[in-house]
Amino acid sequence: MEQKQVIKTTPQDKSPMQSKKFVAYLLSEIGWKGLLFYIVHTHPGDINHSLLVLLLTVVITSGVIQIGYILGQVALDKYITAAVDILDRDDDDKKKKEETKKE
Repeated sequence: MEQKQVIKTTPQDKSPMQSKKFVAYLLSEIGWKGLLFYIVHTHPGDINHSLLVLLLTVVITSGVIQIGYILGQVALDKYITAAVDILDRDDDDKKKKEETKKE
């Protein structure tokens, strides 16, 4: 038995900029990097304790957001791949049953 892998491109395929989640992620990235840039350039050399805590909080929070976004996309990709494989197997099983009924 040969297994063929067909890659279909549909008009439903979106570019990353059409995804609301990606745009929100991109805006948060720009936002936290802009905040860090602002803080570092407005306080050159006089970073006190509270400012250091703010900088660390921004970096840690953005890291958590990045990890969550990436892991969410990986999980979604795995789920979609598994669902497509299951549906393809079901279609193959139906075709085999129809062929055996015709014989």
